[in-house]
Amino acid sequence: MRKGLIYLLSALLVFLAAGCAQLTGRLPAETSETERAQEEVSPPPEALYHYLVGRAKVKAGELDGAIEEYRKAVSLDPRSPLLYVELASLYLSKGRIDEVMAACRDALALDPDFLPAHYLLGGVYSAKGRHKEALEAYRRVLKIDPDHLQAYLMISTLYAEMRDYERAVDTLRQLLKRAPTYLMGRYCLARIYAQMKLYDQALNYYEEVLDLNPHFEPALMDMGSVYERRGEPDQAMEMYTKVLKFYPINFQARERLGRLLLQGERLQEALDQYHILKDLDSENMSVRVRIGLILFQQERYEEAAREFRFILAARPDNSDVRYYLGMTLYEMGNPQVALAELKQIPPDGRGFPEAVRYMAFILQKEGRLGEALEVVQAALEARPGDMKLRLTLAFIYEDLARYTEAATTLQGIVTEEPANTDALFRLGVVYDKMDNTEETIRYMQGVVEVDPKHADALNYLGYTYAEKGIRLGEAERLIKRALKLKPNSGYITDSLGWVYYQKGDYSGAVQWLEKAHRLVPEDPTITEHLGDGYIKLNKREEALRMYQRALELKPKKEREGVLRTKIEELKGEQGPH
Repeated sequence: MRKGLIYLLSALLVFLAAGCAQLTGRLPAETSETERAQEEVSPPPEALYHYLVGRAKVKAGELDGAIEEYRKAVSLDPRSPLLYVELASLYLSKGRIDEVMAACRDALALDPDFLPAHYLLGGVYSAKGRHKEALEAYRRVLKIDPDHLQAYLMISTLYAEMRDYERAVDTLRQLLKRAPTYLMGRYCLARIYAQMKLYDQALNYYEEVLDLNPHFEPALMDMGSVYERRGEPDQAMEMYTKVLKFYPINFQARERLGRLLLQGERLQEALDQYHILKDLDSENMSVRVRIGLILFQQERYEEAAREFRFILAARPDNSDVRYYLGMTLYEMGNPQVALAELKQIPPDGRGFPEAVRYMAFILQKEGRLGEALEVVQAALEARPGDMKLRLTLAFIYEDLARYTEAATTLQGIVTEEPANTDALFRLGVVYDKMDNTEETIRYMQGVVEVDPKHADALNYLGYTYAEKGIRLGEAERLIKRALKLKPNSGYITDSLGWVYYQKGDYSGAVQWLEKAHRLVPEDPTITEHLGDGYIKLNKREEALRMYQRALELKPKKEREGVLRTKIEELKGEQGPH
């Protein structure tokens, strides 16, 4: 059953528990003929006795006993529609829906205009998804009592669930004509406009709700949600802050505020909010996970590890948290302890592939590529079809320069998943390392066909053209598309500079290459490219400095000799000191 409908049935129970003659959301009116007739009929004393005993059991939470007492009262006073409806309300609280409907029908057989029975039936039909019958029930309520405000709300809610927003809005406008200051009418209208993504209208009505009640918590929360959907996090945070001013223990508002602060990289402020959440509910493990991850981002690894260990003490099977702990331990400089922690994640654990990949990463960093290969191969025996593990295996083959095996592994993935851009991209890279330019281009084009916004593939394809000095116009267009997607990427910026270099536009090349070097000053290839650009502009001292710096940055072995030759030639030009 949907959450909204559970709320609806809960509201009906409250309505009935108040005594069905007192109708929620009803305008003041004269007592109806039905009510007067009900008041004039005195129930038998025995029926009244069981009814009162039943009421006492309801208050004591003994619902099964209360049902038995009410059934006895009904058997002794079968002419009372009120008893049938109160019995129906107890069936509802126990989830005995068929008996709810039967009791309501019994009430209506006695009095076809008995409003509480129609109202309760409307809620039950709504909960069962029988919208047409629910609407008929609520319309019958309005026919009996045109000023029954809650029935308007329920009808509007049903139309909204049916995506008939025009009728939903029209129903609420009819309601507001009868009761212009009815807060719930304006609130529901705001919610429907929000569902329709008409956020300006929604916010206007929420503001009118707050004019009636500045502290109305649901409206403040909803406004925060609307601002989030509009991509206005600052306004959303302002609303959640208002909620917390009036309702400091509102867990959801504080959690949303913390999440938005985190998205805005305001880590310490987010951490402060999550610490308050932890104080409100120290056993809430999701809050503790978030705290641990924030501490990890702040490089406060020992504190993060404490949080993760606390969670694992309570929930040792939480694979995600064990994975986070493994990452934290590695950052603390304990690779062996990290590996031991990650090895505890079982093959059927949700985070198993990620754990294996991280173990392979650690072993790779430790120079233990053979062990990394064994770890991944063993994992694949446990989960042979896992794509993440197969990709990891291909990465390791690539690092071991076993390119044929890497390509074979990736080809197997692509055969099963032709649109797997990770595998397609990696195949392009592997073929590049095998000096197979034709296949590199083919697979990078394949990535772009599947995902036209794959910035790395756009850049790789464009740079490949530039390196070969071919299709330079297309190369420029591809790289500019990539740069639009990743405007602060030093590597893509370098690619654009290299295109201009190959086109003979050396001033334009140096402009972009200098920017690339500022973005990534520790990359030997970018540094060498800038040196090449300076040479073309006859800035030989600057070029020498760049080449020397590129050599210090430990380039690939095949580039070391090239750099040394360039440096020697420039020094030779300068002559002996």
